[in-house]
Amino acid sequence: MIFNFQFSIRTALFALLLTASSNVSAISTISLKEKDMAAANQAYDNGDYESAVQIYNQILSSGFDSWQLYYNLGNTYYRLDSIGKSILNYERALRLAPNKQIVKDNLELARSKTIDNIEELPRMFLLQWAHSIVRITTTRGWRILLLIALTFTAAAACIFFIAKEYRTRRTMFVTFAALLLITVFFALNAAFSTKLVTNNNEAVVVSPMVIVKGAPDVKSVDKFILHEGTLMTITDQQDEWWQITIADGKSGWINNGAEKLIN
Repeated sequence: MIFNFQFSIRTALFALLLTASSNVSAISTISLKEKDMAAANQAYDNGDYESAVQIYNQILSSGFDSWQLYYNLGNTYYRLDSIGKSILNYERALRLAPNKQIVKDNLELARSKTIDNIEELPRMFLLQWAHSIVRITTTRGWRILLLIALTFTAAAACIFFIAKEYRTRRTMFVTFAALLLITVFFALNAAFSTKLVTNNNEAVVVSPMVIVKGAPDVKSVDKFILHEGTLMTITDQQDEWWQITIADGKSGWINNGAEKLIN
């Protein structure tokens, strides 16, 4: 399904699901982009995926991004059998909208097409639990909740200091303490969510194949091979070389041209 974008003067206002087409739709910041999005969506519907990719990327180059745009681009690359770039854009969409099931489903579909079968190392329960909590809503959502909690916390504090009756002051003190804990909870999640979105140490292999070396030297020993679509974490950088780690814990060095950063 395709998201078709319409553009307003300042911010994206809404997203309209078009059930009759094959990709998704939303609203951007520059009204001129309406024609670009319409052209890209039309090219997609006509099966002209190369043109659709070109126009979607032009919109991204103009400074606009949204989960719907990355989702559309992921769908288009999938149609072109460019699995690495498809996964890359689905991952970017999830950075902006971590709870969009439609993106998760398409990402899983794209991952099923990858060659590398990598078993992820188990995470600590607390880390896995914390990660799932952070992804309940978007970074903007956590910030809105934080603002609301701060407002109520401040109101409770004001009532506590103004109130004359002991019972009222005691109630407001308990309320203030509870709201303060909630505020801290929202603040932590807003901070962690921001870190996830802005994290620039994850990348996806977009080349058909990349050889992972034992050292940042083309003459060093070959350790293993990765294929397009594989997710990796960058742990170090040396000139044009990146030290990477994959989900099963294996690590090595690659020349940074075969992959794209998610952020």
